[in-house]
Amino acid sequence: MEGILRVTPEQLEAASGEFSAKGTRIGSLTAQMTQTVESLGGVWEGEAALAYANRFRRLDEDIRKMVRMVQEHAADLNEMARVYREAENVNQEEIAVLSGDVIV
Repeated sequence: MEGILRVTPEQLEAASGEFSAKGTRIGSLTAQMTQTVESLGGVWEGEAALAYANRFRRLDEDIRKMVRMVQEHAADLNEMARVYREAENVNQEEIAVLSGDVIV
């Protein structure tokens, strides 16, 4: 096994929570932006308005992909914490059954 883990499961879970919260915030801001763009339809017409709305829709799709990626990263961090915690528990169980009087 290469490297040394310098993170606790709790730190991974905390980072996951932060990523998840940021992803939720990005999603909320995107929804607000979408509402603003849609409200422009009542006062802005023509090819420029249509081009802007189409451009924003493409941007909106990219932002939604980014939000999904952030949420996936949060889930990955939680999974890493679970695996790390499980490995530590297995190690502790194996150590517990070792004899303490091996050297005579």
